[in-house]
Amino acid sequence: MISQIIFETSFAGLIIYLVWVCFLLALGQNSQSDKAELGFDQSYRLVILVPAMNEETVIKQTMQLFLKETHQLANVKMVIIDDASDDRTAAVVKRFISQTGQDRIQLLQRQHPNAQTGKGNALNWAYHQLALQDGDPKRLICGVLDADAYMTEKSYRRVMQYFADDEDLDLLQTRVGMLETNNWLQLMQDIEFTVINDWIQNTRNRLGNAAASGNGQFIRVGSVASSRPWGNALLEDFEFSTRFLMQGKKTQYASDALVYQEAIAKARPFIRQRSRWTQGGLDCLFSYWTKVLSNSFIRFSAKFEMTFYMLIPFITIFTGVASLIVLGFTLANLDDYWRLLLLLILVNLGFSSYIVWQYQHMTSSKQYGLLFWTAITFAFYNYLLYPAIVIAFYKKFSGQTRWVKTAHGNKDKIGRKAS
Repeated sequence: MISQIIFETSFAGLIIYLVWVCFLLALGQNSQSDKAELGFDQSYRLVILVPAMNEETVIKQTMQLFLKETHQLANVKMVIIDDASDDRTAAVVKRFISQTGQDRIQLLQRQHPNAQTGKGNALNWAYHQLALQDGDPKRLICGVLDADAYMTEKSYRRVMQYFADDEDLDLLQTRVGMLETNNWLQLMQDIEFTVINDWIQNTRNRLGNAAASGNGQFIRVGSVASSRPWGNALLEDFEFSTRFLMQGKKTQYASDALVYQEAIAKARPFIRQRSRWTQGGLDCLFSYWTKVLSNSFIRFSAKFEMTFYMLIPFITIFTGVASLIVLGFTLANLDDYWRLLLLLILVNLGFSSYIVWQYQHMTSSKQYGLLFWTAITFAFYNYLLYPAIVIAFYKKFSGQTRWVKTAHGNKDKIGRKAS
């Protein structure tokens, strides 16, 4: 009886996986036509908020590259939010501003006891000061970049063009890519964001529920009614865009505007990061799922996609464990089940190879050996998510909400991909 339940659960998981794959392949292809290069609309202003807690190793280069890429964009400004850092983040920023004499970089400092209470609170605090600025709020765009993020002049222009072309656009999320692909884990992250996340967001564009992904999100200040638009869930970006959608705001994903961020090089910090993201997803599930279902602004197909996204940790943990048990049983009884095992391997290898081929086509990567190895071992990347989900469930249901942030500091070749 137990073995039957396990097999049926594994089979259900395989069906869900195949349906999801077909869904993404059918709806996830990029439908946006390339935008013609236009002059920068000087009536628009763009302010980039950069939350920075203990970022002294990367923040100087972040500012240098920002000035390099925006030297012809006088209306683009960066605001560094020092969240009571324990290191020299604020001192580095102050010295850089003093030495360069730049007025397009500003430092805001939070102080204890109000500091280090979450990324959402830091953004709200800085945004409240930003929203009080003079000028037309409909032509003021606020962006959020991580302290390790990098965008090119072309992408900054793309962002401004999207808002200028569509005055009803309230939120824009750019595509995310990794700065380094030096090892298997880093390359897998780049493939995940470049291909799979791109498919997911293109699908959401069609359904009308494009979501913010943290790094590279932009909002029109005139569209925000609240002085505290960000919540403080661990997945504050998805929470933020969910709030926008529930207010009937228009959100969009831009695959032709790109933000680069650091890739994690080792398994342990990767699992810790994904655990934090998963726990943030659980926060959104318990806080917003019923509200999403009853919301009149969100169409049914979008509600279905958002529900599936928020339930992924539950689906993954049950079907994933069952699949591992079935795999072990199949290997132990290979004479009877070798055809089933071969079929599962061919299905996974075929889909993985297609993803890797798409990635190579989109990035023109010449890491052929590593790409080949990645196609073969793609399934192992998914297995790294299992311990992350278990940790997230444990922390969520034990009431633990404090996490060690992902460390940054490997930006030696930050501009090589976007040159």
